[in-house]
Amino acid sequence: MGVTIKDVANAAGVSVGTASYALNGTGPVSQEKLQRVQEAARQLGYIPNGYAKALQAQQNGMVGYFGYSLAGPFFGQIMRGIEDAFNATDEEMIACSCSSDKKKVTRFLSQRMVDGAIVFGEHLEDSLIQRIACSACPVVVMDRDLCDEYISSLTIDNQKCAYEVGRYIYEMGFKTVGCIIGEGPDGIRRNKGFRAAVRDFGLDLWEDCVLHGDFVYDAAYATVSEWLKTNPELPEVLFAFNDEMALGTINALKENGLRVPEDVSVIGMDDIPQSAIATPGLTTFHLPIYEHGVQAARLLIDMLKGCSLGSKTVLSGYMVERESCRKPDRSREEKSQ
Repeated sequence: MGVTIKDVANAAGVSVGTASYALNGTGPVSQEKLQRVQEAARQLGYIPNGYAKALQAQQNGMVGYFGYSLAGPFFGQIMRGIEDAFNATDEEMIACSCSSDKKKVTRFLSQRMVDGAIVFGEHLEDSLIQRIACSACPVVVMDRDLCDEYISSLTIDNQKCAYEVGRYIYEMGFKTVGCIIGEGPDGIRRNKGFRAAVRDFGLDLWEDCVLHGDFVYDAAYATVSEWLKTNPELPEVLFAFNDEMALGTINALKENGLRVPEDVSVIGMDDIPQSAIATPGLTTFHLPIYEHGVQAARLLIDMLKGCSLGSKTVLSGYMVERESCRKPDRSREEKSQ
């Protein structure tokens, strides 16, 4: 007879209900009990419910992509890259948003209803991923530094990329700068990298012009519009931590009678397709978004075939110059001196 949830509960010293909540993510459980249950399940080799025998006997030909979002220009390119790679194989793919229904995704992974998974989002804990990852269900995590025998990590060095934007700003001759930032792990890393560049290159970052845009167009448009009401003087360049916020920033500036780049330059990050066709075209730091998806799928395919074990891959990018940024005109300053 296989290991039951009652066995896990007894080994962890908790009730069956608590063990069920902990393993399926369907109820409140303290961190201490959660760790005990997960450790007991790992040691006993517990696989939830009646799917276990079927999954042990054969693969089901299905892989899962569980992302922070399935919409928008950034995540849309990720999805397209993953789909294109899997279309060349016999695997079918399902996609689910981690942010909208975490409990559903947790149950799906815990019951191993897929042969393998790609996870892009911090909503699923490392402990859950480590518990379900195995030879029968390898996992590729994106934008997360987590690697094990059956877990591959694929990340973009956001800190280094933001630092390179700071270097570009310095080399263009700008002195004063503001930025539109976002939250979460990417926002923290980009903020850390950019501030390191500000320090290293002696840039003047206006702290009252460090605005929160939540990585979306509408929020950036609103926060920049509000800031302009009480701040007639602008820094020479604005760096938005992604292109959606940069495009929202440009629109807010234009609607307030300001010209880009004549009055202020704007720089983004990601290089989404809209950046090339915007007016003006957006200067940005190109990240291999589509390739990110393709490579994640290929890593999982290799693990499914048994061609490789868990590995760690770090991607980077490069600056793309367009019309939203130009060198500052110092002639007026020189004449006034």
